[in-house]
Amino acid sequence: MLTERQVPYTGPYGLPTGPLKSKGPTAEACKRFFGRLGYIEWNDYDQHWNKMLGDAMIRYKKKHGLPADPSYGKLVWAKMRNQKVPAGRPNTGEWCFDPYARKLIQDEAGETSESDDEALVQHFIREYWLLAIANNPNYSYSQNRPVKLPMNPSSSTAIGDCSGTIIQAVHYAGAKSKVAVEDPAKFKFSGYGNTDMYEDDWPKVGSPFRIGDMAHFHSPRHVIQCIKAGTVATAEWGSHGWEGSPELLRLSNYSRYPEEFMFVVRPQLVKEV
Repeated sequence: MLTERQVPYTGPYGLPTGPLKSKGPTAEACKRFFGRLGYIEWNDYDQHWNKMLGDAMIRYKKKHGLPADPSYGKLVWAKMRNQKVPAGRPNTGEWCFDPYARKLIQDEAGETSESDDEALVQHFIREYWLLAIANNPNYSYSQNRPVKLPMNPSSSTAIGDCSGTIIQAVHYAGAKSKVAVEDPAKFKFSGYGNTDMYEDDWPKVGSPFRIGDMAHFHSPRHVIQCIKAGTVATAEWGSHGWEGSPELLRLSNYSRYPEEFMFVVRPQLVKEV
């Protein structure tokens, strides 16, 4: 079953003719749920709890022995968290609340991680960057590969570049947390990888951002890592793009934003077991 952190409760929702909330990200997420289940036609959904969604909810509740009304409450929320796509449907065996649906719900609930393990990894990613930024005078910039792993961010011989320092930060977070983590460069922590290879292949996300998210820029290709969750105005980012860095940034006053901004991706931080 998807955990309460992966799909937090954001209800109740219901039709606009009633007293419940009838517009928001959870409505779109539930439409994706029923679209994957085959109850409604797959489409670009809006965030309105409308009759189509209410009818799908009634059908689902009847099938599972729940009071058959068009609303989204805690009983059906608990059942939906355990629902996978049935055989014969596209994406058979996957969760009906797909990753984008979960993001919509998590953002509405203000969640910034999907598990305690991920939250711990995020804590140490931030710790790495803050230590590296504090050690700015001793930090060197180099695009050489492979990047050194492990890297002590407080070392007098610390070295990295924009993508290399992100690799080092996640590697450090895995070692400190004792949680198995994924290489954001997708090279199994061999020390290889950069922004125009695989680091930009992760799912693209928008605000609000979470620790571990990576913002990509062009002219030249550059990447920074979110180290404090928030919006365009409030999130904090670590950057190591020149000899005078690492440095702490906010997108709202970053010289490369928005003219050179490309997109933000969300790497998988914790390995699936």
